[in-house]
Amino acid sequence: MSEDDVSARDALAIAQRSLARLQEVEDELRDELDETNTTVEQLQDDVTALELRVSEFDEDRDASELSADEKVGMVREHGFRKASEGHGRAKLDYDDIKWEIFNGDIGDSTCYRLIRKAAGLSDEKTGSAIDGFVARNPAGDNYHLAIDAQEAKRSRVFSAGKIDVTEEVR
Repeated sequence: MSEDDVSARDALAIAQRSLARLQEVEDELRDELDETNTTVEQLQDDVTALELRVSEFDEDRDASELSADEKVGMVREHGFRKASEGHGRAKLDYDDIKWEIFNGDIGDSTCYRLIRKAAGLSDEKTGSAIDGFVARNPAGDNYHLAIDAQEAKRSRVFSAGKIDVTEEVR
């Protein structure tokens, strides 16, 4: 056996041990990443629950005392809560917004405007600019805000969105 054969065999053994160690490190890092992702998801759930609890203070105020951003936030939060308590999805039409959230203290046109704004839209009638909240106008059904709790939770839009000053919500 030549000296080159021994050196090549030693080099191969070292490379194989290094590769095995690298695989162990990769597995450890993957496990740590999974744990971190689980922790992040739990923290997101905790923050969401806290935001929803804090938003309950708004429910005691008259609709006329709320800013447009606060109204949009209340619509999103109510929809998210309704979706989370159900099967992960919910929809809010103008009637739900008017009576369930604002106790009849806002008009129908304001409800429609809030649907668009909660979906992140300005002038468009349907669609979405915010994950988890979509304004829809299906045939045979009311214009409504469709909410997907999983999508909404990932995008973190529970607080009120910015509303263009040109279109005021009253």
